[in-house]
Amino acid sequence: MSDREASRRAKMLGLLIQDARAYAGRSTAECAEVIGLTPEQFAQAEQGEQTVSLPELEALAIFLDVPMGHFWGTETLEDEEMPDFGRMIALRHRVIGVLLRQMRLKSQKSHQELAEALDVDVALIQSYESGKAPVPYLHLEQLCKALGVGIDQFVEPHGPLGRHEAAKKWNKQFGKMEPDMQDFLLNPINIRYLETAKKLSEMDVSKLRQVAENILDITF
Repeated sequence: MSDREASRRAKMLGLLIQDARAYAGRSTAECAEVIGLTPEQFAQAEQGEQTVSLPELEALAIFLDVPMGHFWGTETLEDEEMPDFGRMIALRHRVIGVLLRQMRLKSQKSHQELAEALDVDVALIQSYESGKAPVPYLHLEQLCKALGVGIDQFVEPHGPLGRHEAAKKWNKQFGKMEPDMQDFLLNPINIRYLETAKKLSEMDVSKLRQVAENILDITF
């Protein structure tokens, strides 16, 4: 590799490192500390003037939560679409108000009883149910106790929070799997096997037995 080509590759790698840092919202000082460089040296690495090793790139990939392929130029960094938090919170306040009213009616409690449980005016409970006033979390805990329900009854199972929770659970479960199982799940070719397993898991016992018997008939 000529000096000119080496310089071009160093600058390209530096730009990729800079892109990854910006994507993760990290500072040069934070990244420098991770791989044992000074902030000045890391800034030089982003300019293609400081060499970095493969293990250092691996550490950056983990720290910045980007695929290693980004540094090879084979994978792009895709920004996750963030929800409109203001709109989401306003909608959730209204939904919680509706749920609160439904649960109060189901438990045959009055506005007065809930107001007494919180030691507040009846008007405040009515404001909570209409969604005009957000329910403070500690008040919601007390209301759950008065209604005999769990706080999970008010938690959104789907939407942004649902996807967030599912991703957290998946990452935790995936990390516990053996490497060969991780490779199997990550291979797109195996999607059809996973789809088949999902369908089998949804069948009742009699249908599963029939499938097994058909397989035995074919085998033998």
